[in-house]
Amino acid sequence: MRKDSIVDEVRRARLEIEKECQEDFAQIYARALDVQKKVPAKVVFRPDPAKITTTEIDEEIAAYRQEKRL
Repeated sequence: MRKDSIVDEVRRARLEIEKECQEDFAQIYARALDVQKKVPAKVVFRPDPAKITTTEIDEEIAAYRQEKRL
């Protein structure tokens, strides 16, 4: 399996949070809600699925395949 530094970092952070919260899911969830309240805006933007056309999706797939030469 290939090593990925981002995945490793996320896993380290998860383990840290679990230790800080004594592996209690209620505490982990409460912490997540706290962090979420402190972030002024959404980090991830998801376009409205109703506004995405099949053509746009097909173009994205074609561009991805061209880039990866699939």
